[in-house]
Amino acid sequence: MPKMPKSSEPDRQTRILDAAESAIAESGFAGASLRDIVQEAQVNLATVYYYFGSKVGLMEAVLKRRFGPLRQEHLAMLGKFEAAARGRPLPVEQILEAMLLPPLRLAAKAPAKRQAVTRLIGRIVTEPNPQIQKVLTGQRAEVRAAFLRALQHSLPKASLPALLWRVEFVWGALAFALCNPGKIEIETHGACDLTKTDEVLAEMIHFFSPGFRALARNAG
Repeated sequence: MPKMPKSSEPDRQTRILDAAESAIAESGFAGASLRDIVQEAQVNLATVYYYFGSKVGLMEAVLKRRFGPLRQEHLAMLGKFEAAARGRPLPVEQILEAMLLPPLRLAAKAPAKRQAVTRLIGRIVTEPNPQIQKVLTGQRAEVRAAFLRALQHSLPKASLPALLWRVEFVWGALAFALCNPGKIEIETHGACDLTKTDEVLAEMIHFFSPGFRALARNAG
């Protein structure tokens, strides 16, 4: 296939990714039609395969674009805390802050940006397709491993299953909050506002940290 003009490549790729993200958020991975995606992006099918190789490759690119910066922020924040600790175990509260703050900042961004991400998260969480889960797991593996190591360093006597349960509870609550910001505000009659990042962070740390700290007490 002849090389496409470089000047047009970013625009084409952006249109394809935007169309794919919208289709996946609306219909899930299996239901997202490549035919609809290329029509929306105003390209042909060969162009999609040229850039992304396959439908799975396109999905990987969609997730990388949306969650890549989040992954970098997670690792940077945890790394900053660990550097300051100089090898000492981090307090559970600080580990939770590094886990929770980057996504909560994302939730507080401009509505258009927030809506694009939360719709995608909502589809992934509520309709887990095996291929989506495999791609997502691969992209989250480094972040999950980093936080698990930090927790094991902080709570060395805690069993691995107990830590993993609690980590899943944290990610699950966070995903629910990101997917349902309007629902939370309606259910609480405006008392809980996900855009108040500092307040939400404090409440989540206050709720989750005793569950992790209980592992140290029980182990002792």
